[in-house]
Amino acid sequence: TDMFPKIDCPIGDVILEVKNLTIPGVFHDISFTLRRGEILGLAGLVGSKRSNVAEAIFGVTPAKTGEILIEGKPVSIGSPSAAMAQGLAFLTEDRKETGCFLILNCLENIQSALITRSHVKAGFVDQSTVTKLAEDMAATLRVKTPNLYEAVENLSGGNQQKLLIARWLLTKPRILILDEPTRGIDVGAKAEIHRLITGLAAEGVAVLMISSELPEVLGMSDRIVVMHEGRVAGVLDRAEATQVKIMDLAAR
Repeated sequence: TDMFPKIDCPIGDVILEVKNLTIPGVFHDISFTLRRGEILGLAGLVGSKRSNVAEAIFGVTPAKTGEILIEGKPVSIGSPSAAMAQGLAFLTEDRKETGCFLILNCLENIQSALITRSHVKAGFVDQSTVTKLAEDMAATLRVKTPNLYEAVENLSGGNQQKLLIARWLLTKPRILILDEPTRGIDVGAKAEIHRLITGLAAEGVAVLMISSELPEVLGMSDRIVVMHEGRVAGVLDRAEATQVKIMDLAAR
């Protein structure tokens, strides 16, 4: 209960529906639904193409065929900016390679997804507002740094991960995709991030969480989609899911 502080919160209507999403040679006919306030786990062995599915939904590598529906309406997501416009946010699995801008400072990392039209007027950034939002979010997530002008490469892995989460939370996402949200960080930071994830779900955010750690998947998810070699092998409810059942589906 300390490591996986799951809150039983009401689960709302379907907000994201994926229908027969396919990239030939990578994954095929991926279909699932995600509801408001739900944490949907995406499990599978290495090579199951879980991360590729997340990247397709966020527009990093758009699918060739299939549909993505948000609130029942088909949407075209051909790029990350298009995904962000639909209220999606995506925490990548490798914070050093595809997440953090290591040579930039904390403030620049947090605000990188926030500098959009709502905070830009006549070509100028409303820097005072953006800085205040970044400072408040860093304080909320208890990011340990001397100040927000510290280079991100000097922070611990857990604090780098919190900065990335802060970046995406400031966009006020409706759908949050988390790819290995606690990989390579210490136990204390893991518990903090788990509390944050379940708190977001309680506020109505729909969470798609990819994880290689079965205890994390079982401890945090309301439902679990299991993948095997680029296909959906099965879907398990929280009440029926066990490590044995997940591995059975993942290895078929």
